[in-house]
Amino acid sequence: MGDTDKRTVFFQGKHIPLDEDGHLVNGDDWSADLANHLATLDGLELSERHWRVISFIREYYLQYKTVPMPKVIIKGLNKTEGAELYTIKHLYALFPNTPMRRACRYSGVPQPAGCT
Repeated sequence: MGDTDKRTVFFQGKHIPLDEDGHLVNGDDWSADLANHLATLDGLELSERHWRVISFIREYYLQYKTVPMPKVIIKGLNKTEGAELYTIKHLYALFPNTPMRRACRYSGVPQPAGCT
């Protein structure tokens, strides 16, 4: 994870605490710039499609205080987009290996139990 020691990330002159899985301890530390920084540390460049997923997760979490399941993300994004643009396969392509873990990390929300 680049300049993290797994428990902090150095960003804009300060150490931001992370939990044992690399997610923000304090959701108030989240910003789009920090999300881009975390993604860069993970070797990923966030595109507009990534940001649609990230925004959906953040909005859902802020409203319901829980992370949406992948099928809820896909259904919600496809409804918003007005087309069947998102599938589980697309989530894996956008966020390789562990799509929900990565998407939640960049969204600044906790990792869901048993996430992929």
